[in-house]
Amino acid sequence: MTTAQQPAGDTLRERKKQHTRQAIHEAALDLVDRNGLDGTTIEQICQQADVSPRTFFNYFPSKAAAALGLPETAISPEIIDQFRAATGDLVPALCHLVGEPADARLDRLRMKEMIHRRPELMPAFTQWMTNVRDQFVQLAEERSPSHEVAMTAVTLVMAAFGLIVHDHSEQNGPASERLQDAVDKLVAVRAAELTPPK
Repeated sequence: MTTAQQPAGDTLRERKKQHTRQAIHEAALDLVDRNGLDGTTIEQICQQADVSPRTFFNYFPSKAAAALGLPETAISPEIIDQFRAATGDLVPALCHLVGEPADARLDRLRMKEMIHRRPELMPAFTQWMTNVRDQFVQLAEERSPSHEVAMTAVTLVMAAFGLIVHDHSEQNGPASERLQDAVDKLVAVRAAELTPPK
């Protein structure tokens, strides 16, 4: 057994799967970046990545998801365990829950730049975030006094996530910390006053 308590064959298979996934992602990223989403076909991606369409769909549901490198499962068991064992306030714990996978499994800067250059990818990202949001709500309900509190807290953190995705500044700190800063901005804007009419 390896140090991860996995047979060597399983480790090799996992590396091959990661290599195949990365090859599909890189091919999709390159083609969509050059030709746009509509100007790219799944067949072209498969040809460049040297995989079959069947293999493509084993890794990604669409060419947009492949271009962005969106993982099917956004929350690792380790992060889930950390959230379930967390103490303190709900929103900071949710910022960690949402932010850690973003740091570990998404190339945030590359994805942000890609969406900026190719805004037609935004619907796919939004749909993925909706699916992930449902997972976050289920987890939040485990540590919340009510479904309403869980929904509201997750909605706030997800809105903050959208804010940092569209932030084109050079801030590159941990996503969990940037999420908490974005939450503070969202809460603070509640007190913003109307400017005089022009």
